[in-house]
Amino acid sequence: MIDIGINYITEKETISNKYDNIYKFLVKKGYINTIKYPGRYCDLENLKNVIKISQETKSKLDVHGLPQMVSAIYSEDFIKNIEWNKLKIKNIARISTHMGLKNGEKLNDYSEKELEDTFKNNIKKLKSNIKELTGRDVEFGLENIPGGFQFDLDTIKPEFVGDNWEKVDFGIFDIAHAKLSAKELKITYKEYIDRLKNKDKVKILHVSGNIDETNKYANKPDKHVLINKNEINDIIEAIKTFKNIDLVVSEYAYNTKYSIEKELLIEAIVLSNIVKTMDEHKSQEILEHLEKNLENDISNIECIMKY
Repeated sequence: MIDIGINYITEKETISNKYDNIYKFLVKKGYINTIKYPGRYCDLENLKNVIKISQETKSKLDVHGLPQMVSAIYSEDFIKNIEWNKLKIKNIARISTHMGLKNGEKLNDYSEKELEDTFKNNIKKLKSNIKELTGRDVEFGLENIPGGFQFDLDTIKPEFVGDNWEKVDFGIFDIAHAKLSAKELKITYKEYIDRLKNKDKVKILHVSGNIDETNKYANKPDKHVLINKNEINDIIEAIKTFKNIDLVVSEYAYNTKYSIEKELLIEAIVLSNIVKTMDEHKSQEILEHLEKNLENDISNIECIMKY
């Protein structure tokens, strides 16, 4: 059975999350059983909130970073600034981040020994600190990074991705990241997939809409918007390709056509149908029905659910 999750979203100016009732609804109805942190913001308040809603709904928590963590496993700053004494994390089974370096940095700026030592020390320190906080061992995973963000080209190549998956407990494959990397490398998405090694290490699939019909995020390569019907088959094919996936997570974060409330519901319900049925046409039909009939304030959700 594959778990289904979605980003935890809050507004910057609020401490309490006005979308919590949507997560409660989605868990109660069986559309999701996992909530991912971070969603939009990686800070202590959001971490407290996501732990709270996870406990209230008895849902699983997918941790893809911690406050003040630098999401680059080869960076010496990776966990340097984390205030461990402020973290109240207990129920973490695994944690993940991005492979590679920070924007603008190059692998060639360091020796192979420097890179490997930093890599190993970062993972060792992270696992040790989490065990001290929680009393349990955690698995550590790495995600492929996207093209279009001034990352070193060598770190977005499929060979680098596969080699990094081999060195950690599990891998994460992000469809949008892979497509953006393929574009920057001037290869097809299929070639990118074909060149990946260690596909069996991948346990988590990250999905998010990257087709912005409104052009609201025209200058943002990795958009994290509502899924488009033309992206549904990519998810189905990825699940078939990475045969050990146990969690599919939507990283939806930004609205374009409708309210956050409406798009958050649509994203989760459609993703649930994709994973459970692997039926592209039915999922497209549900997506179109929800877009057309669900009110922007989601007041008619119970009526819509009868469909």
